[in-house]
Amino acid sequence: MKAIMLALLATTSGCFTSWAITQSSGNQRILDEGMRQERVPLPDVRERLHVTMPLAPQRAPKFRTAAIANEVNQFDELPFAFECVSTQTASDTVYRSGFRYGGRWKKVAAAMFVIEAGIAAAYYFASDREKPGNQLAIGFFGLDAVGTAALLFVPRKEIYRKDVAPVHSRIRSDCPAGLTLEIAGETFPVDAAGRVGELGEAALDGWMRAPSTPLRLTYRDRVIDLQLGQNEVCTWNRTRHQDQSACPAYWASAPAIGASIEVPMGTLTQLE
Repeated sequence: MKAIMLALLATTSGCFTSWAITQSSGNQRILDEGMRQERVPLPDVRERLHVTMPLAPQRAPKFRTAAIANEVNQFDELPFAFECVSTQTASDTVYRSGFRYGGRWKKVAAAMFVIEAGIAAAYYFASDREKPGNQLAIGFFGLDAVGTAALLFVPRKEIYRKDVAPVHSRIRSDCPAGLTLEIAGETFPVDAAGRVGELGEAALDGWMRAPSTPLRLTYRDRVIDLQLGQNEVCTWNRTRHQDQSACPAYWASAPAIGASIEVPMGTLTQLE
């Protein structure tokens, strides 16, 4: 009998208690039933170009899987290249309708009332009622069963709700034509694969050896500075030249830096 009571105890933490916690914590939505929703797009759509510049060399395994390549430590070093991702962000108004305390709720509440009342009765008639733990179980499940019985008479409640949900879409993963990198007054075009050519790589490496004016990315009429500090410069020089002279006392690896350029709607979706 004790094993049965423990099994029943494990199946419930108190229906009425759970409902009260749900109400007080503001999580009533988990009680929603039969929810339907309609999404209406909002007019404010933003388009952005996200550019990532790797600081450490990128590597690709020579073998079928990275695990095998790691085991034999054989990789091909990839040429330096920016990574570009074009996205659109927008918002939808989401209209939801449903109900609470319907037929399914009544059935679950009735079943929980029977279980809790049964647990309380089992503790009362089949256990030592002098033990404080058993007294606590009898009181908890008995009172909770009374509260659960009251929940059977809660009227059905119709739910109507309006929310705003973000929408993120990835448009393309190549670098758009017209993207350029400016290094110390010199401009280097970034091709679709994110490469700046040998001259651009040499100029970038020289800048990393002696940082001066900001590195800038330009796309059409948008200009943004790449934020490189000591840690970023140190990552470049340590991983590519084993040079620690420019490293701060507590160097923190910075494998890449990123920048985001917002452009007019439709700019990045145009065919070139």
